[in-house]
Amino acid sequence: MQIPRYPSEPCLLITDAGLASLVLTAMASEQPAADNQQKTTLYPGWWTSQSDMDLRIPAIDRAVEMQADLLSLTVIRDHAGYPEESPSRGQQSSLGVHQTRMLLDAATLAIQLGIKRVIWPIQADETDDPALHLDQIATAIDRALLTARLATLDAPDQGGVEVTIETPLIDLSNQQISDLAADLNVPISSCWWINTGLPDAPMHHQRWTKQPIIASMLEHLPVSKKQIPTLNT
Repeated sequence: MQIPRYPSEPCLLITDAGLASLVLTAMASEQPAADNQQKTTLYPGWWTSQSDMDLRIPAIDRAVEMQADLLSLTVIRDHAGYPEESPSRGQQSSLGVHQTRMLLDAATLAIQLGIKRVIWPIQADETDDPALHLDQIATAIDRALLTARLATLDAPDQGGVEVTIETPLIDLSNQQISDLAADLNVPISSCWWINTGLPDAPMHHQRWTKQPIIASMLEHLPVSKKQIPTLNT
């Protein structure tokens, strides 16, 4: 496996406090900061769904704060890349539109802060359809590239910083991300889906505990009754 390299310069890391985000947060925490240079800054975000956000946001915020404290990084508390509230489900924009809006907000903020790199921990879904998998990868890369170009159009008015949006985990498998998590000894108990009754938490729990390394890391963590997943038979 080709291990993704985390940039040595300051970055704005979008994080949903999931395992992929935590891996990159741990990588960022290991990057030495030069004199008078800030380290990576965390930007809370959510890009995999738009439902039940009133329940998710407080939990994501708490998990992001916990990971930042454990790994000695800074969180931007007055900005976040969460889906906009909609009067009804029928009036929600597409998930792709939300992702573009989130990336544009993050890139614009990075320019204002003088940061040249935005890191997006998106990972393509594992699927038996190779064409679909490649399409997800290509779409995410294109979205990141084009959104960064759009944000950079206004860069001359904000200090001249040109920003890039990178997706270092987009083509990694669950096993590869699990191996990285173990190698970095990430504080896995800080993931948002640990010991919670939030929507989709059991799905994420099952997804990652299928990996023996993650199952081993979680083995000694206390698990609430709400968190124990039920497999369909």
